[in-house]
Amino acid sequence: MIPIYFDELAEGLHACTQLRPDGCSPVQLRRLMADHLTRTNPELAEKVLAFDGPQLVALSAFVLQAQALVGMAGGQAP
Repeated sequence: MIPIYFDELAEGLHACTQLRPDGCSPVQLRRLMADHLTRTNPELAEKVLAFDGPQLVALSAFVLQAQALVGMAGGQAP
């Protein structure tokens, strides 16, 4: 379980639109997402930075799945 609300998860996904989670580790994804969120939602960035290993793996898998669902390849819009 990832300890954030649904709207925060959506905001996190939005932060990943230009990222390539398939090309980085879950730890790198956390850093990249938090860096983006620091500019838009510092409180959410802090939550993301506090995720543990299993939460990071779940988040990374979710981002990959969401990108595949909408036809994004490597963080690029179709």
